[in-house]
Amino acid sequence: MDKKSILAFVLIGILIVFMPYYQKWLNPVDETAVAPAETAVSVEQTPTPAEYIQPQLTLQVRENAMESKDVVIRNEKFAMSLSSLGGGTVREYEIYAYPGKDGNPVELMPAEASANLNLSYTNIYQDPSGLDAIAFDCPRLDRMASGDTLLIDKETVISYKAITPEGISVQKTFTFYPDRYDFKLDVTFADYLQKLSGLRYSLVWEDGFAITEKSLADDIMYTGLYAQMGSELAKLETRKAKIDVPQSLNTDGQTDWVAFKSKYFTGFMAPLESKGQRSEMVMVKGKDSRDFSAALVMGLSKGNYQQDSFVIGLVPAEKKLLASYNMGLEKTMNWGGPIIKPFSIALHWLLEFFYRLIPNYGVVIIVISLVIKLVTFPLTQKSYSSMKRMQLLQPKIKDLQEKYKNNKEALQQKTMELYKEEKVNPMGGCLPMLLQLPLLYGLFIVFRTAIEFRGAPFMLWMKDLSAPDALFNFGMSIPLLGTEFNVLPILMTVLMVIQQKMTGTGTATTPQQAQQQKMMLWLMPAMMFFLFYQFPSGLVLYYLLFNGLTILQQKYITEKKVEQDFKESHPAGLKVAAAKKKKK
Repeated sequence: MDKKSILAFVLIGILIVFMPYYQKWLNPVDETAVAPAETAVSVEQTPTPAEYIQPQLTLQVRENAMESKDVVIRNEKFAMSLSSLGGGTVREYEIYAYPGKDGNPVELMPAEASANLNLSYTNIYQDPSGLDAIAFDCPRLDRMASGDTLLIDKETVISYKAITPEGISVQKTFTFYPDRYDFKLDVTFADYLQKLSGLRYSLVWEDGFAITEKSLADDIMYTGLYAQMGSELAKLETRKAKIDVPQSLNTDGQTDWVAFKSKYFTGFMAPLESKGQRSEMVMVKGKDSRDFSAALVMGLSKGNYQQDSFVIGLVPAEKKLLASYNMGLEKTMNWGGPIIKPFSIALHWLLEFFYRLIPNYGVVIIVISLVIKLVTFPLTQKSYSSMKRMQLLQPKIKDLQEKYKNNKEALQQKTMELYKEEKVNPMGGCLPMLLQLPLLYGLFIVFRTAIEFRGAPFMLWMKDLSAPDALFNFGMSIPLLGTEFNVLPILMTVLMVIQQKMTGTGTATTPQQAQQQKMMLWLMPAMMFFLFYQFPSGLVLYYLLFNGLTILQQKYITEKKVEQDFKESHPAGLKVAAAKKKKK
């Protein structure tokens, strides 16, 4: 087997064997959210009847004890169920801008969620606080019944108060905004000295996120918990976890924030003034589920009174949105390792830039394919020219093989001299593939990371560029293909076969090489077909278009130019080649 074939097999092997485990090489990076405004807590008021209505949402308000009350908080961005148990704990949460698997607004909270945003401490008797079982008092919501909806059409403040069994005064004050994903939470503790085992408490997110994506495996794979301490980012991720093996990570030191994310959504708890003292993160990865929780531990002063302010966000993982908080939350987004990261970030920027001009990501991918083809044209043109000249030099190479068939060293030397004289690189055909690899990896990361492409349609049956372009469902699972019939991978494979025929024909100098080229003609497209079959349709669309442009380049630009140049420099070259081919 010649060096060119060996290298091609090695490259294909890298694509097939290591691509499913690409996540082991990628370093997580950033996500986005709305910048928190510094807003003073306003005086509590009793709502007028116009401020709340009976809920007309898909949220199903949880039934609690008789004395507790669940109220739906709704603004332009989200709706969430806030329970008086625990003094305003989150039971359910919907984001309007993104649909779930059923077409309704995506629901981030798992069914029967626990008391998220609960406060926790240990009393002097080493007993847990159990505040999630205590119904806090909220005067502002006295006139509302459990299940009513409070419309947030202006900055709105809601306070929950309680005296714990230990005699500790606890208050949680929420500030909601009409057009923001995030909200402010002020926590006040008083009269706690000599009643706690330590001067600290925890703000806890207990129940992670629900599975929101069609691909269960993807949603589970891209789950992560993060804590930032200055320039250091601690992380706990499912892609590195074993099935059903609990994992935990605790950090001590000044903590800027803790965050938790699924594939396309991020939650975070960040103190605005004083820093946290510790983070506690726990995760369990299952085959068809995942569970995780995060806690931010805060210190209490010796003055018997403490007030801390936090910004809380449950947001789509948009890079600009998270970066707007100026906290480094965008570090939770995974743009790949050191080599791939520049490509993925540049491609993401390029896609967003063109989308502002052409509001259809499918059309933008077509434009990107053209741009990348133009940028790589000089390099690929040289490579394809070298391959074409190799085909035209076959008569001379065969003459050398006949002449030096009994002297392999002389044959090799004369062949290399011919390549040098004709300015041909026998390995030049591998350059286009090497150029494509970082771009393909980069695009793959972009489509699996950026929420902008979630549900982004192109045309006809291509309704989600972040998922395979399923035309119909088989009604059964087929090995290596799954349950859906995807069109773009088939079209891509057809073009790959055509391209292989164009680049591989006529370069074989021995029967063995001819057999190898024939095998490669079908083997590589077949392997790429199965590799790309479950990939995002946006990525397959790009590769399909790039291959189509490459065929046009080879057929109408490279071949004509090379043949013309070769004819001028080798007057009898083409005639000899044609005659030998005809004789054959």
